[in-house]
Amino acid sequence: MGGKELLPSTCTYADSLKYAGKCGEFLRRWVMGVVAGLCEVDEETARRVLRGAGEECCKIFLEVYGYDLSSQDLDSLIRLLGSSPNSGCYRVDEDTIIYEFKSERCECPLVEMGVAGLSSRLCSACFTNWLSYMFSTVTKRRVKAEFIESLATGASKCTFKIKLL
Repeated sequence: MGGKELLPSTCTYADSLKYAGKCGEFLRRWVMGVVAGLCEVDEETARRVLRGAGEECCKIFLEVYGYDLSSQDLDSLIRLLGSSPNSGCYRVDEDTIIYEFKSERCECPLVEMGVAGLSSRLCSACFTNWLSYMFSTVTKRRVKAEFIESLATGASKCTFKIKLL
């Protein structure tokens, strides 16, 4: 194509962000844009998009708290998740579990760090993947986690239903 000969840049946009001290702001605004976009797509698409993010978040949670899923069975996982005064985890029937927890503020690190605003879409599309990963790893079964309520919906606690398939 006609025009001037282009020379390769030695300073990228990423470099410029670093030099300007804007990396944190860039990440915050980029993630906020993603979360806003997730609110514009259907629930199943949002869940597929955030599957890997939810699973990785769960893996970090397990590392931070020193939990080893390979040493758990379903009953011990239910006991573990319900063991603190602010959480409950119990079976409704053979294949259905309710997990709920109560906190003064959102437990999501993205919300707590100001990277994303309080959003029920993060609960329904990300944390459900978090729960599905944990329960499917322990049970070796397919799992579908369902968002019931959270602080983002104005509830006083966060509640999820886990269905073993």
